[in-house]
Amino acid sequence: MTRRIELFETENGPALGFDTGLDERAFAQARLAQFITEPGLVAHPGGAVETWKASGVRERNGSMVIWGPAFHGQRLDRLLNAEGEVSPPGAALLRPPPSAGLCPATPRRGAEPPGPPAVLDAIACWMRARLALGERTASLLPFAALIAVETGTVFFAPENLARRCMRAEENRAWISGGEWYIHPDLAGTEAAAFTAAAMLYRALSGTVPFPARDEELLRQDMREGNFPPLRFTAPGLDPKIAGLIQSALEPRTKTAAPKTVSLAELLEALNPAGDGGTAVLFHSLSAGELLNLEKEKERFLKQKNLRVKTRRFVMRNTAIIAGCVAALLIAALTARSIVKSRAEGPSTAGMDSAQVIQTYYNAFGELDHQLMEACAEKGAGKSDIEMVVNLFVITKVRQAYEMQGAPPLISAAAWQESGAGPVEPAVFGVTGLTIERLSGDENADTIRYRAAYTLWTPYQRQDSETETAAPEPRQPQSLRFSDELTLAKKRGNWRITEINRSEL
Repeated sequence: MTRRIELFETENGPALGFDTGLDERAFAQARLAQFITEPGLVAHPGGAVETWKASGVRERNGSMVIWGPAFHGQRLDRLLNAEGEVSPPGAALLRPPPSAGLCPATPRRGAEPPGPPAVLDAIACWMRARLALGERTASLLPFAALIAVETGTVFFAPENLARRCMRAEENRAWISGGEWYIHPDLAGTEAAAFTAAAMLYRALSGTVPFPARDEELLRQDMREGNFPPLRFTAPGLDPKIAGLIQSALEPRTKTAAPKTVSLAELLEALNPAGDGGTAVLFHSLSAGELLNLEKEKERFLKQKNLRVKTRRFVMRNTAIIAGCVAALLIAALTARSIVKSRAEGPSTAGMDSAQVIQTYYNAFGELDHQLMEACAEKGAGKSDIEMVVNLFVITKVRQAYEMQGAPPLISAAAWQESGAGPVEPAVFGVTGLTIERLSGDENADTIRYRAAYTLWTPYQRQDSETETAAPEPRQPQSLRFSDELTLAKKRGNWRITEINRSEL
């Protein structure tokens, strides 16, 4: 791959060139001459900042190159990808003299992380340079930063010029790899802290936190905080820096914004002062600890993926759900009918404790959220009831819109009785329910049970499938759960007061 940002020799000595990949005619048609006036910034370790300006345009190897004063450094994105310097192979005279030193104030570590130490040194230099810039504006994109690790000096290239070169280098309009580290909504110091945390995640774990190559999906993952915690991807990492990186990458919402993490905090955690250069970022884990961590990771990813798919399924059907909610609000205006429906609603009268549990789980497949509410106290089955309500609304609206004769969703029990093969309608509900009493009896005020069961959920449409594609028979998804339930007598009737769930 041709490198588009590199040092080259001119008649006046070395220069830093930005190869646009365009010939003279295409360059003129694209009106890229305006990029010559866009300045860059050079931040020195002592805090001084100077402006870099392009000197001119020249043709080199058939394409137009915007060039300016030389800067001897390494491109940050190539360091993150464990690649080499911006200088071409063999250009030894253009490289700074070799040095065993690190970026100033960056101590050696007793236990090196999985990535090359130079990556962490470069990120530390980048963070110091961002702090030195203060209120000045500079690109956050890693490919727009050149790092002189030996001296601690950082060059922030003009962003539009760097983007043009990267599009020519990658031969595509959207440059995945740079955007992996840039949050679509943040700005200022918060945006810089997010980028630093994403780069540290990559350097310490060997993988980016948000690896999607689709632009919209990447932005959605960042906004929702859809990434695996560092304790799974970098086992044994120091909890302090892992916690700071986690907080910096978590989503910002109006209702629950995480603790704001600054560049200075990340830098301090990466380079603890007064340790004599023996800071240890990783500690060793035993084989048993690694095995338990791997099992926990598998459970976490399975549950996380299910939650993400369910949430995005509901988001895709927001208009339908909103229409149904509006219809429900109109119906709610008739207060007399609401009072009547409540008076005639289901209850657990006459049921023993085990029957209440069986009734609760059987109501899943029938989408009978009212019966579930009758079996459980407010709050005990909240997430289950919300899930059933959402599916009930979507199912009814789809059935009305599509004029289907057969229901778009069938219960898991009915599906199993029919042979449990691939089906076109969605399958939902509980099968294989077993109940075990743990403590208490029918004469006590409370009683505890353990319930084990399989929850069947509808097949999730893949990204590659179109929304208008004809339905095909599919095998539903299933998860095995074990719930510990506490029941108490309320007005003489047994009701579920607490559900503690774990995945098998």
